[in-house]
Amino acid sequence: MALFAEDIGLLEPYTVVRLLDECQRPSDTYDLLGGLFEAMNTPGISGGRFRDVPYFNGGLFRTPARVELEQSELETLREAAKFDWSKVRPEIFGSLFEHSLGKEERHAFGAHFTSAVDIMKIVGPTIVEPWRESIENAKSLRELGALLDRMERFTVLDPACGSGNFLYIAYRELKRLEARIYERMVQDYKSVNPSGRPFGFVNTRNFYGMDINPFAIEIAKVTMMLAHKLSIDELRSSENSLPLDNLDGNFIACDALIQPDGTRTPWPQADVIVGNPPFLGAKLLKPVRGVDYVNTLRKAYGDVPGMADYCVYWLRRAHDQLGACTRSDPVAGRAGLVGTQNIRNNQSRVGGLGYILNDGTVVEAVDNQPWSGEANVNVSIVNWVKSQDQKILPKTRRLWFKADAQSRLSGTSLSVGPRGKIFDLNMREVVFINSALSDQADVGTAAVLSTNIKPQLVFQGVTPGHKAFVMTELERNVLVAADRRTATIIHPYLVGDEILSGPVIPERFLLDFEQRSLIQAQSYEVAFSRVEERILPSRKAAAEKGLDAAGKMRPHHAKFLDRWWQLSWGRADMLAALANLPRYMVCSRVTMRPVFVFLNSVVRPGDALQVFAFADDYSFGILQSSSHWQWFIAKCSKLVERFRYTPESVFDTFPWPQSPSKKQVDAIANVGREIRRMRNEVLAQPNGSLRALYRSLELPGKNPLRDAHNALDAAVLAAFGFTAKGNILSQLLALNLEVAKAIEHLESVQRPGIPNNYPNPEALVTRDSLGG
Repeated sequence: MALFAEDIGLLEPYTVVRLLDECQRPSDTYDLLGGLFEAMNTPGISGGRFRDVPYFNGGLFRTPARVELEQSELETLREAAKFDWSKVRPEIFGSLFEHSLGKEERHAFGAHFTSAVDIMKIVGPTIVEPWRESIENAKSLRELGALLDRMERFTVLDPACGSGNFLYIAYRELKRLEARIYERMVQDYKSVNPSGRPFGFVNTRNFYGMDINPFAIEIAKVTMMLAHKLSIDELRSSENSLPLDNLDGNFIACDALIQPDGTRTPWPQADVIVGNPPFLGAKLLKPVRGVDYVNTLRKAYGDVPGMADYCVYWLRRAHDQLGACTRSDPVAGRAGLVGTQNIRNNQSRVGGLGYILNDGTVVEAVDNQPWSGEANVNVSIVNWVKSQDQKILPKTRRLWFKADAQSRLSGTSLSVGPRGKIFDLNMREVVFINSALSDQADVGTAAVLSTNIKPQLVFQGVTPGHKAFVMTELERNVLVAADRRTATIIHPYLVGDEILSGPVIPERFLLDFEQRSLIQAQSYEVAFSRVEERILPSRKAAAEKGLDAAGKMRPHHAKFLDRWWQLSWGRADMLAALANLPRYMVCSRVTMRPVFVFLNSVVRPGDALQVFAFADDYSFGILQSSSHWQWFIAKCSKLVERFRYTPESVFDTFPWPQSPSKKQVDAIANVGREIRRMRNEVLAQPNGSLRALYRSLELPGKNPLRDAHNALDAAVLAAFGFTAKGNILSQLLALNLEVAKAIEHLESVQRPGIPNNYPNPEALVTRDSLGG
């Protein structure tokens, strides 16, 4: 940054080289380079520029230990000083800052570099466009002057600013808008002197930043100083680049959510809030940030659901912090943030975007795209206004989405990200954008239906917890030969990939004592010896390794050690639900399109499978239909490209046809059987697999499987009483709310499964299944 500042004229020429020439030994580099190195190397020492930032429960945010440069490194710097650093894009400093942190530190505190292209997806809609509209619509010199006065007071906050890239680009764009106001004054009003441009109204003190990393805050201050100088050069302004502004009051090193005492951290008041807050899944919060921190965070933000992603707290807090956007001040009351794409789903959606839309409006969004940085995650980008006044809001909203194969062929512009990430984004103008960042029916308002959860019908498969519970067919045969009773506790075992990748023939087996006590398990001597020899030692070791600071065993390890001979999660409730069924349905829990199959009841499903306690062909047809698929896409949990079947949001809210006729039920069952017949023909081939078969649906040309699925979809729509021309999600949502209301009024409704009035339900339970 010093070399860059030197080459753009912010520092005197050869400043860095002169300092390097004075370094005779490594320790001199620390003393002479001062400021920036002091910030990097010695947080918390007496006389340092700042101390470590405390956060909850007495912790300190640690920055790297003291570093001194060796002679060879000094020579490398001298060589580097010969280059023209003014040609470097200053946004690169954010990437360098990210890599100065360790991998664990980056993960824990969400320090992820955002590309300039992605930053403009926020700065453009949230700052540039409202200002540009106000400037171009100004009808008098007085109005233009008022805009300059407003711009002088206009403030921007990034509450997770990192090295300041969002604020750098916001500064650059506001300076360009300031220049446009002058340009309009000169072009439209002859009384304005073209050479009499006053001193700049936008300066670095219009911008505020917060970050838990003190080093990031120091870099952000320098970034803003560079932004000031670069804008002056770009616009050929008469402003002075020196002296530098003192930004100590604008940039604050702190945890933006909670203070050390557990209360909420005050935020600077700002007209607009932008940024890329840290993202961390709810299940990872406690392991990464600690139980005490998370408990206090949730106490301080009690309205945010406990299962919401970390970034949701920033969305909620940003919305609360904003003042309203009004007709008299249309450039204020706006925000734009990056989040994981899971902000569109489940409890993250309820706590964040659902809350925002109570009195706000999403005006532009990217529903999901690969992250431009190194984190392997897909993100959503959302821009909103704290207003629902149609006089302020644009007539249409803009929704960006990943392009399909057809739009790629038609010449959509290509976006290229780092690490080989290539993706296309298309945009459509829509009337509204809902809390799922969609212009479809807002299924976020769907009610959980008690008929779908009592009795429980959907389960996760078993989790062995130790590889010794799983064995080959040969190992199984050896155990059974030694003790024939062992055959009753060893079962064929299948996981999701095995079902999709080839012929569904179990090659592995699962040893499962189920809920048998230690004494009961010991009666199976051969099998018990296997688990005692292979599993007990590792369970003991894990428990000892997991002792807390007081030497006490953690509850998690104690629980497993108490029943070490049993599977980690044997799913007793699932086994009870399947006990009297000849077959049951499964699909992969992580999938873009659920492919449902029947497994023989002798098979134990692995935890990568979602298990459905249905044995009939009608239920198969309902769940395999496009109606259920679209509901799944709208309601499931999403991360990166992985869609996860979450029963709480998908199955528990999915309404079933309420009054199908026998003829309609039979039609669905018959087409479902035909689909499975076609699949079985493929699986009988040497290289046949369900995955390859369903990928063929993405290819052009006539496809008998596609025809069969179209017939199934039509039969299911008829049973629902829906029209194919209507929006399927809207119709399902309306039915969901209708069923929920009937349940509330204690009226009879149709539960999942075979309709109550079907005359011969046993006829719908045919015998084809896999794995038996």
